This record gives sequence, C-alpha cells and structure tokens, in this order.
Amino acid sequence: MKRRHSRSGLPLGIHKLSEIDLAGEMGKNTAIAKILHTREVRQTLSNILPDVLNVLAKDSRIGKFFMRMVGKLLNRLLARPRDIFEEKELSLLFEDDEFIRNIGEPLPDIINGLFEIIVSLTKTIEEMPAAEKKEVFGDVIAKVATGQTGEIITQSCRIINDIHKADPKFFANALEPGFQKWVESVDFGEIREMFDNSAEDGRAFVTMVNNVLWQYPAKMVMLLSLLPSLANLITDTVDISVGKLNELPPDMLTDVILSFAREINSDSVAGVINQLTEIVRKVHTGSALLGEPGAPQLPKVLSQMIEEIVDKTDPITLWKAKIALAETKATIGQTVAASVNNRPNFKHLSMIMGPEVTNIRLKSLNHRLAQWDAEDDEEMAKSFAQHLDAYDVQEMGEVLNNTLRIINRIGDEKPALFTDFAAQMVNAIDDYELAEAARRLFNGVSEEFKPAARAVVPGLVTWICDVIKPADDEYEEDAARAREALRSLFAAEEV
Repeated sequence: MKRRHSRSGLPLGIHKLSEIDLAGEMGKNTAIAKILHTREVRQTLSNILPDVLNVLAKDSRIGKFFMRMVGKLLNRLLARPRDIFEEKELSLLFEDDEFIRNIGEPLPDIINGLFEIIVSLTKTIEEMPAAEKKEVFGDVIAKVATGQTGEIITQSCRIINDIHKADPKFFANALEPGFQKWVESVDFGEIREMFDNSAEDGRAFVTMVNNVLWQYPAKMVMLLSLLPSLANLITDTVDISVGKLNELPPDMLTDVILSFAREINSDSVAGVINQLTEIVRKVHTGSALLGEPGAPQLPKVLSQMIEEIVDKTDPITLWKAKIALAETKATIGQTVAASVNNRPNFKHLSMIMGPEVTNIRLKSLNHRLAQWDAEDDEEMAKSFAQHLDAYDVQEMGEVLNNTLRIINRIGDEKPALFTDFAAQMVNAIDDYELAEAARRLFNGVSEEFKPAARAVVPGLVTWICDVIKPADDEYEEDAARAREALRSLFAAEEV
C-alpha cells in the first residue's frame, strides 16, 4: 500500500514542533529537525527533558516552578495525540533520498552541542554543596533503578535497528567520504616522525613521573596497594559470574556452549589461519631473496639483535635469577605435594585418576597409528620413505660425531673424570636394594617374558657371534679378546 505524505514532504504522522521550521527545507539542519520530529525521538526526549530540567533547577522553588512549567510546555509540544502506535516514522524518514544526503551535515553540530551540555551540567553540579550533589546523584541512581535508562537504551537501539533495516550499510556509507578526506589530509609520515622524535621525550616523561611519585613513598604504596584490590575484584567477578553459569542444568549449559560454537564463523577462522601462514611463507621467501645465496636475511638480523641483547645482559644476575626461579618453582611443587599428602582422598584420587589421562593420550596415539595402518602398503611405504628422506642424515651424523669427539677429548684430558663420576654414582646406590629390585624384576616376570625373549635373544646372540667372528680389519684384536672370553667362560663351566 502506498503511503500518504503531507504537504511538507514528510510521511503522514510526522509533524513539526511548531509552525516555524527549525532551519528551512533546504538548510543544513533540516535532517536533524526531521529526526526530532519523529515519534521515536520525541518520546525519548519527553522522557529525558523533565529530569534534566529538574537538575538545573537545584533547590530553588522559583527555579523548580519555572522548570516545571517549561517541562510541561515541552511535553505538550512533543506530544502527538494523533501518533499511530508503533508507527515506524524513523524508518519512513530514511526512505527520503534528500534526507539521506543531508543526514551527515549536522553531526558535528550535534556532537559539539552535546559536549556543551555535558560541560554545563558538570560545572553546575560541581558548584553544588556536597549534600546537593549527593541528592542529585541519588535521584539519577533512582531513575536508573526504575528502568528509565534501560528504556532510553532500548529506544536508541530501536532507532539504530530501524536505520539498519532501511539501509544495512548506512553508517559505513555515510562515514566513507569524511573518512577518506581525513585519510587524504593526514600526513602519516609526520605522525611517524613525531613518534620517532618523541621517544626521548617519552622516556624523560616517564622518568619525571616516577621521580615525582617516588618523592612520596606513602602515595606510591597506596597506588601499588590497588593491585591486590583490583585482582580481588576481578576474581570475585569471575567467581560470581561462573557460579551463576554453573547454576544452569547440564543440558542447558552444554546447549549454550554449543550455540556459541555454532555461531563461530569457521570460514573466517580458516581465512585468518590461511592469511597468517601466507604471511609467514612470504617473510621466509622475502628473507631468502633479500639475503645472500644460502644465507637468508631474517636469521642474520635476528642473530645480530640477539647478540646485542646478550652482550648488554649481566650473566651473573641472569643466572642468579634463573636459579631463584628454579628454587621458587621447586618450593611451589613441594608445597603442592605436601598439601596433597595432607589430604588422603586427594592423594588417592591422584593415583587412581592420573592413569586416565595417560589412557586418553594412548588412545589418541593408537587412533593415529590405526589411520596409518589402514593405508595400503604402497601408499604407507611411499609416505614413510618421504618422511625418512626429509631428515638431514648428514647433520644427524655430525651431531653424533661431535658428541663422541667431545667425550673422547674430555677423556684424554682428564682420564679419571668419567671413572670418578661412575664410582661416585655406584657408591651412592644401595647395592642391596639394587640386587633386590633386580631379583624381583627378573625372577618375577622371567616366565612371562620368556616367549618374547626366545623370539628376540637367539637372533641377537647369532648376530653377536657373527660380529665377533675373525675378520681382517682394525677391530680384530678386540674381537679376538671377546672370543677368548667366551671360550674361557664355557671351559670353566665344563670343568
């Protein structure tokens, strides 16, 4: 059904506050005037203005009388007996192309006017005695408690929703020209230069603030004492909020969490991951292009930066701090263990339920292995061949060679080093307890492990015999001693 319009061009039901147009049909304030004419905004103003006028009147009886009269006048001007209930006048207004073009022009005036109102109200309240301030804020809190503020927020949200229903991209389109002009007019090079030049001044400012504050240690202590209070407030807030969440039944709580999960845009998350991985790949490629062949630029720059940091770090203080942190960590672990041991139920549950975590991990590992086992032989062999080929075997061999070389060099320099270490270790071990443990371990499970041992040991013995058989190489002397030791062992058993 086609909507009727009045002579002013506005949809029927939208009327002027008075016979005098606020700014003329073609003036720059026409848009804001039309917004003020709508039913939604008029009702919002009708709820707000009496409270504002009451605050401005203070305790003056004459002031309250005049403000009451002004309030009644404004309510009468804003009221429209002919208003159609729930008529979407604001959404109809946004169907007007001329209004859409002019809507952005009065926004700076609106913002400046709001700031002026806030400043005026703040100064007025500041000049009041403490008792009057208490009364004013008490009235404000009482109004909030009655739900008027919530109604204002609801109406504001309804206004924005009406705008978005008429034009889902209204604010973005309205702000784009101004934002583009702002970007074009701002010299970001000057901003960068300002920050670069402000580094020394910023450090000096921080130094000045600390120097001044620490001249009053008691005040600094009071400031620092706010941290525990803030932490307590946060923990109390989380405790109460999570406690209320735990009051939900299991099915409802799970449904809420699943609803959150369903609302997550998987395409957006995957896009973020793809973009980040692409950035990493491009940085790696760019580092190779900027650096010399075989020497990427990024590791070189990072190495220089780390070297500069390490050069300026005090190693003694660093290691003292690391030792202190290790001792603190050990103390915390001991405290936790002592607390657990003091509660038998806690300790017993830890012993019983702990393996459940291991079982879950084993199940996950077994599932992954089963997925590989489900592959056909050719595909699995091809994948594992590529996996093994990906390892740098030469580098692994160099690691082992360097380790052995270091051990041999230490042995040549101090031959008794490893012997003394082994002797100390052996002397520290209780021979009786070791023998008892070995006896219980091997005698207790020897029969159970015998089938597995018979499957492995014969091949191992055969391989050892093949290794020590006579051969013309540099290890023949050691192999001969091994064969002689075996002959002596068997000969002694025969005797």
